[in-house]
Amino acid sequence: MLLVMKITFYFEIFQEFVSTIDLRRLIPMVCLVSFILLFSTLGQYQNQLAHLILPSIRDNQSLNTNATIQTTKPPPTRMIVVSHFNEDLDWLPIFIGEQIPYIVYTRSSDSLVRHGIKLNKGREAVAYLRYIVDNYENLPSSIAFIHAHRTSWHQQNPSDIVVALRAIRWHKYAYMPLTSARTQAIFKLNTPDRQATVNFEVWRDVLQKELGPPPANGVQTYCCASFIAKKEAILAHPKAFYAKIIDYLVASSHSDQLTGRTLEYTWHIIFGQPANIKYETCDIFVCDSTNKISVEIADKSSAVKN
Repeated sequence: MLLVMKITFYFEIFQEFVSTIDLRRLIPMVCLVSFILLFSTLGQYQNQLAHLILPSIRDNQSLNTNATIQTTKPPPTRMIVVSHFNEDLDWLPIFIGEQIPYIVYTRSSDSLVRHGIKLNKGREAVAYLRYIVDNYENLPSSIAFIHAHRTSWHQQNPSDIVVALRAIRWHKYAYMPLTSARTQAIFKLNTPDRQATVNFEVWRDVLQKELGPPPANGVQTYCCASFIAKKEAILAHPKAFYAKIIDYLVASSHSDQLTGRTLEYTWHIIFGQPANIKYETCDIFVCDSTNKISVEIADKSSAVKN
């Protein structure tokens, strides 16, 4: 009975106290206390949440790193470098794209071709050299350097560059022409032959330090700068050597027809061949039993090796 009386007494006092307070004034205080209690509770679980979340992030980063490593591919064993001006390139993806990777360097203002050469000087030589300089540290095993046209007067036996590229024995020699058309030239000063003079000057100014004196009896080689060169033959000279040739061709007062042609006469020497070269057709191209170039046999042979 005494306990009940005490409880009743304290309850009446509490009611009287509450009745004297404006409850609206308590709302901000209640909110503040609630927020304090909430953040205090979250703080207790902060470390646990970190341990749950961070490993997932680290795992994803690890997976991404591994994916990058796995998808990074070595350079291809074959590559085609195309010197383009205004030629139709539609044949490239149709006849070559599924067989061999290629890259186009253009001397035109064609915005659709990614690798542009700002100054159209030096003809195909500057396009070839630009590729070598751009990719010197990551070259494919063998590289075909060609013009952008599929057929031409100088594309002989085979008369179609597609046939040449698919039937050539890609990795056989350090340097291989893609046409049987022949040419010759001399390197000589004080002669009425303007080309011979330019040949001598270009050799003296940018080639001699690497290659020695110009060939005394001239050269006999293959026409028109369409060939394959191996990576090792290219790397036999420093990157600065190729960059210096570009600078010379661009700055030269001679026409690019003259200086570009000098490179046409000397590519085989740059890539380690003697001044006079000659190949048997079926030594560098795959041929059938009648000594005719055969793309079919070459494709089958390539498929077996791959």
